Amino acid sequence: MRLEGKTAVITGAGRGIGRATALELAKEGANIVLAAPELDQIESVAAEIRALGRQALPVQTDIQYKTQIEAMAKAAIERFGSVEILVNNGGVAIHNAIPNIKEKDWDWMMAINLRGTFLCTQAFFQHMCDRKEGHIVNVVSRAGKAGSAKFGAYVASKFGTLGFTQVTDAEGLEFNVKATAVCPGAAATQQRAENHVDDESHLLQPQDIAEYISFIVTRPARVYIDEVSLVPQAMKPKPKPSYLKPGI
Repeated sequence: MRLEGKTAVITGAGRGIGRATALELAKEGANIVLAAPELDQIESVAAEIRALGRQALPVQTDIQYKTQIEAMAKAAIERFGSVEILVNNGGVAIHNAIPNIKEKDWDWMMAINLRGTFLCTQAFFQHMCDRKEGHIVNVVSRAGKAGSAKFGAYVASKFGTLGFTQVTDAEGLEFNVKATAVCPGAAATQQRAENHVDDESHLLQPQDIAEYISFIVTRPARVYIDEVSLVPQAMKPKPKPSYLKPGI
């Protein structure tokens, strides 16, 4: 197991991508700290992790609030001694055209998607730098790469998260602390279902994304992965018409 003796903190860990990632990293030997506002959900995931023979610590945490993040970080380090992996996965989405975006919705998405990622990173970054070991994975979204109609607030939060990931990686370089952005396309999650009408058989599954995250954090130290994008095959961009002669 490639993560034996390591500890991973995962936000938004009670369901979807967070839950799948927690289980995947536990299978690789990591101890898991589960953070989410829904205590019943993370306690359920903790039981699944313990059934795999790994240790799990569920900590009820709303990443809008610095005090709760700091308490979670303190509990994680007191329990396990160190944290080597942080997966900033917690996020929210409400989609509206620009004239219909409510300020409270804008502020809520910024508070969780962008500020929450910053505050969680800040809670562990110095610890990782001091120990000269760490990997921070930010689950960004394809919306952090290209804007779409009615995605104004969500896209703004995710563009910011992608930029902040790049800064984190640059500042961590001399301390052997890496940061990677994972930019999934449409995935079969509760958040997606609340905002879209889809044929779920055409979507990425949380497990698909979790396996990529596991791959990223188990690479040898010599390997640098700054960003990965995953899209459902059914939603793969179609090639533009070719203006070459037939057969070329």
